[in-house]
Amino acid sequence: MPFFNSILIQKKLIKHYENGNIFRSYSEKEEMFPFSIPLKKITQKDIQNSFGTILQDIKILKATNLPLRYKEFNFKSIGRQSLPTSVEIESLEQFLKFTAKQNEYTDFVKTYEKITSLYPSLKSIFTKKPFTVLDYSKEWEKFFKIIDFFTHNTSAHIYLREISLPDIDTKFIEKHKKILDVLLSNILKKEPLSSIADFSFEKRYMLKYPLPIVRFRILDEALAIRGLTDISISIEAFEKLDISCQKVFIIENKITFLSFFPCKDSIIIFGQGYGISTLKNCPCLQTKEIYYWGDIDTDGFAILSQIRGYFPQVSSIMMDSETIEAFKDRAVHHKNIKQALAKNLTDKENIIYERLKNDFYGENFRLEQERIPFNFVKKRLLCQE
Repeated sequence: MPFFNSILIQKKLIKHYENGNIFRSYSEKEEMFPFSIPLKKITQKDIQNSFGTILQDIKILKATNLPLRYKEFNFKSIGRQSLPTSVEIESLEQFLKFTAKQNEYTDFVKTYEKITSLYPSLKSIFTKKPFTVLDYSKEWEKFFKIIDFFTHNTSAHIYLREISLPDIDTKFIEKHKKILDVLLSNILKKEPLSSIADFSFEKRYMLKYPLPIVRFRILDEALAIRGLTDISISIEAFEKLDISCQKVFIIENKITFLSFFPCKDSIIIFGQGYGISTLKNCPCLQTKEIYYWGDIDTDGFAILSQIRGYFPQVSSIMMDSETIEAFKDRAVHHKNIKQALAKNLTDKENIIYERLKNDFYGENFRLEQERIPFNFVKKRLLCQE
């Protein structure tokens, strides 16, 4: 191991660059020079054992032209010696020279000045994360156009696909939602989004986005809509729909949903598991008899509790002790079981739910609805064909 390692010194200089202080120094108009990088302290023992190596290391270090500070030491064995104790970086120019970052720093200054002249409030972002300027060095001209669009169209109410800006395609905006939100939030004085999932970017900036789809079947042909009985529409359209049915079944299994038999004055909705929340603002469901049929496991009862929180009149069907006793030999073991809260249960439902949580019927018990014979279902529901 060299006593004076020029490679290690170079790494320390680069680390000083990468911590961003040189850019903060520029943006905050604060001086960061001179600064020192201490070198290894040479001891009497080092002189006695490795003096030749030390002299050779000093020679190599001098060849780098790094600005060195020397100090005289008085050693018993060889007397007074002048040895380097630190690298002294006196100026920005010197620092950039030894890190070979002149061009990158020049690009930073040029881009930073343009950004902050257009949007002064963005200075605070670059104080915390100065490399943002360089990370997107090739994108800023496009960012300016996008920022300008959103700051002048605060309620565009169009899809991202409909935004037409010179030299910018939809995928570019999609790809850069996160940084665009950081920039726009700063300009509009909002907290940046914690996540851009679930179309949160579109929601914040008043854009359209694909709405959840509700699929339902009309079980009474007399209620068919222009002859259609199997219909998929957006939740927005479903909320406006007024079907003159009396009963609404919500079923989790797709094949059960598709093969459900005719019932007078009834429709059936294909459930969405915990995504059932999409139905919570449907006024047409407030006055209906609603029946929920899910798997007999903790998830099924948690979803039942969830939907009953939106529609208190919801009744469960075939999620009871009779169904369990009749078909418990068909149950499976559910591995990825959730211990979700289920507050909105009846006393009888809560007993089953607690038993499921405590493995009363078997470890991770699940009785899936598609394992229940249809003749049993039809008998229990007393549907009229």
